[in-house]
Amino acid sequence: MVQLELQTLSQKLLHLKQQAEHRDLQGERSAYAKTAVLDERFSCRSDLFSDYVTELEQDLNRIHLLSEKTQDLELLQLYCDRFVGKFAMLQSKISKANRQAKQQAIPQQKRIQNWQKRLDKVMSSGNRSELHEKLSQQKQFEQQLEQKIAEKNQVLNRSNLKTDTARLSAEILSLKSRLGECQKTTWKLEQKINQIESRFKE
Repeated sequence: MVQLELQTLSQKLLHLKQQAEHRDLQGERSAYAKTAVLDERFSCRSDLFSDYVTELEQDLNRIHLLSEKTQDLELLQLYCDRFVGKFAMLQSKISKANRQAKQQAIPQQKRIQNWQKRLDKVMSSGNRSELHEKLSQQKQFEQQLEQKIAEKNQVLNRSNLKTDTARLSAEILSLKSRLGECQKTTWKLEQKINQIESRFKE
């Protein structure tokens, strides 16, 4: 019975490890504040969720070793229950961090959608002054994104931690994708302005 429970816990821990690594790669750096400070069951004092999963892996390995040395099922169950308590707490903290990240992403998506709606309206109206204003704003966005990419690259070049390198690479890739979309919009605006101004020259 205990061996079956340990196998189930190992599978669940593997899934939790994937969630923790994903959260860390997204730039989450408050695991200590959300975990260790609130629950002294963890001896880990890291800002990365994956380090707390490593502690759980060590706990589970010790229980496996203990199960091979003793037939005291009550003792094994006691250690399993303690493990489950730590596991459940960490899982709830990672799930909460995921929900908060999704909630923070919604306002940004709405801002992009609202900007696109205003842009489409200006494009369809053909108002030259408004088109030039939007073009100026687009070029500012491009400069801001290029600056962010340059800053991230500088940090990446100085980083030695594998986790930070992976996170920064993902952030740079996301910024480059946004920059590409921004440049497409800039090109469309320039084409629209050229079309309108060429009519006036004719």
